[in-house]
Amino acid sequence: MKYSIRFICAMLSAFMLCACGGNSTASFEGMEFDSIVVDTVAALGKTEGAPKCHVRLNIQYAKGDKAQRFNDTLMRSGILAPDYFSLSNEKLSVKTMIDSFVCRYVSDYLRDYGTLYRADTEHADSYRCDFIVNTSTQNAGDGLLNYVANLYTYGGGAHGIRQTIVKNFDTKTGHLLSLGDVFIDDAVLKDLIVEKLIKKFDVETFDELREKFVFADGQVYVPDNFILTDDNVTFIYCEDEIAPHEMGEIRVEFDRDDLKSYMR
Repeated sequence: MKYSIRFICAMLSAFMLCACGGNSTASFEGMEFDSIVVDTVAALGKTEGAPKCHVRLNIQYAKGDKAQRFNDTLMRSGILAPDYFSLSNEKLSVKTMIDSFVCRYVSDYLRDYGTLYRADTEHADSYRCDFIVNTSTQNAGDGLLNYVANLYTYGGGAHGIRQTIVKNFDTKTGHLLSLGDVFIDDAVLKDLIVEKLIKKFDVETFDELREKFVFADGQVYVPDNFILTDDNVTFIYCEDEIAPHEMGEIRVEFDRDDLKSYMR
């Protein structure tokens, strides 16, 4: 059975919990933060045991003078995936974008997984789907804000994936700071990260590190996923990113003073 996105969104409205306001968390440079909560479930059929898609979001957003630019950047920064909004510059409210994301995500699930499940009803659990995001904000120092998204996704297979995604904002301008905005060149950073990882995993050489399946392909890179504060810089490699799943998330932390000569 096929449904239009509009019809699916109408059906979801009966099951979607969306709470706004009443959960103000912080204020930075004229911006206050509140949150939108969504919790919805969509099933691939009406029979008992039919696989379901569970979407649960707790998304903090800004209110205030710089809120529009901040929110536009935030909602297109990758904290929601797939990023349905990156190809558009249309100014939309956060609630509109979140509602649209949930409808599109569930619509894609019902279409793509529905076809597979109808052909293979004996393996229902393989077609279960979870997408869970919890976000928070923290004052990282003078003019710095860390926006932290903790994600859990499952789309069949042996295990789900947990990710920590951090976005660093200049609170004076609302600008999202990329790796290139903060560091002059990442060539030296690669060497410093390898040195830290060699110590972390108690080996002596990069080849021995690769034998532990960390950067097993030999391609070292600096992630554009990092926590920037007045005191520290912590680079984050998520589960399955540079090492086997069982090693979990890998963080490499530096004192900010030790990286000063490589920073803008």
